[in-house]
Amino acid sequence: MPTEKRTGPLRESMQKGIGRTRPRTLRVILAIGLGAFLAGLALARVDFFGTADPLAGIPIARVQRGDIEITISESGELRSEHQATVSAYADQRIVWLAPEGSVVSEGDPLVRFESSKHEIGKANAESEVTVAVANLRRARNELAAQRTNEEKARLDYEALPALEKKGFVTRTELEVARLAYEKVKAQTRSVEAALDVARAHVERARQEVARHDRKLERGTVRAPRDGVVVYAIHGEATSPRKVSVGSTTFQGMEIMYLPDPSSMRVETQISEQDLARVEIGSRAEIRLEAYPDLTFPGKVIRVGDLARPKVSRITGTALGIRVFDVSIEVDAEDQRLKPGLSANVEILVSENPDVLYVPIAAIFLDDLDQAVVYRRRGDLVEAGQVELGGSTDRIAIIRSGLEEGDEVLLAAPPGS
Repeated sequence: MPTEKRTGPLRESMQKGIGRTRPRTLRVILAIGLGAFLAGLALARVDFFGTADPLAGIPIARVQRGDIEITISESGELRSEHQATVSAYADQRIVWLAPEGSVVSEGDPLVRFESSKHEIGKANAESEVTVAVANLRRARNELAAQRTNEEKARLDYEALPALEKKGFVTRTELEVARLAYEKVKAQTRSVEAALDVARAHVERARQEVARHDRKLERGTVRAPRDGVVVYAIHGEATSPRKVSVGSTTFQGMEIMYLPDPSSMRVETQISEQDLARVEIGSRAEIRLEAYPDLTFPGKVIRVGDLARPKVSRITGTALGIRVFDVSIEVDAEDQRLKPGLSANVEILVSENPDVLYVPIAAIFLDDLDQAVVYRRRGDLVEAGQVELGGSTDRIAIIRSGLEEGDEVLLAAPPGS
């Protein structure tokens, strides 16, 4: 498929492969035969001075007819229209990361931070829980025994008033039994209070375990949605580096992204000369540098409103070119479509069915920027103007000035 790289006005679109001829040379006739002097050398073509045929070695092409698609070729980067960003909540060191490129579901672990302090704290709290539970068990046993004692003391005391009336026990003995019963009841209340304290100790220890669990859970970042794991890149443009195990984060630092593979797009740029030729809905073909044998269909979904200087991805400096941002939607779902991958796109700007075309090398510009071709007719060469209907980096469409089958030179003849 012919492709066009930054085609614009005719002079700019044909800087490669287009030569220059003298301004008023509209027709050049080269006489090749040399008359009677060459009668005995009919097969050899030499001029009066014996030099070689001036057209020898100049390649020739025929004017052809066919369907031509003109495209703009640009490079860009894959991104996702919908994605979740996972950021650090504190200054911590990463001890584990979900593998880049892996597909995760909502709730799956993505990042674990260093948390030895909370792991030790949780272990200590669990030990306290064990001790507190043992103390609670012992307090419950003591309370059960104490209530048995209290019940015995109650029965002993409640039997004495009837005996005291019959004269079998004295009033003093009755009072001693009452005091003993009251003492046992007081002891029961004390054991019940100790049981409450033991319960409180267990609850506090368990709360401490839960607190460290929460801290540890905060140290494990989980996926907020389904997606594909893509590590964040930090550093200078000349020395970028991905987040990795062992990296120390700061609060708010981006760690990874979870793009939605069903909403991928290519972010690219077009020159201001191409702006008028690219429209919303223009078809495109996308090829990933990582998978050069694969192509994906796409279409233009956004063209920027403001021009800005193009910046080198390597040095970060302005290149002196004005460009417009363009977003191209990828009309496909594929796990190999990952944000950050480099992509090459060909944006279709025109379809030209059944047109005449020649190699771009056959087109020359005179000093008035008029398109000129050198057409061969037998031993003669004619220079004539042509009207172009567009061009790519390989071919030029001819609207008028040539006919199908005409032979044109791919280099200017001597003396032109």
